[in-house]
Amino acid sequence: MKLLKLIITISLLSSSITYASCESGHWLKSKTFDGSIVILEDGSVWEISLLDKLDTTLWIPMDDIIVCNRKLINTDDNTAVGAKRIK
Repeated sequence: MKLLKLIITISLLSSSITYASCESGHWLKSKTFDGSIVILEDGSVWEISLLDKLDTTLWIPMDDIIVCNRKLINTDDNTAVGAKRIK
């Protein structure tokens, strides 16, 4: 089931993104109230694109996340947001 979610999610993104450039197995540890900062279980800290903060405000701890280039993909709700790693 998770592989199917991954395939569907990646197909929603630009076709230039391949699985080889993605890192799965992450999950949401915490986020700011306004969704502007997301922290994953590995301690990485991500600044979310201004246009995508609305999506991350709806994310909940333990959601499965795939990191693909400058995108974070939530495979539990099938959203993808632009993000820049800041730590």
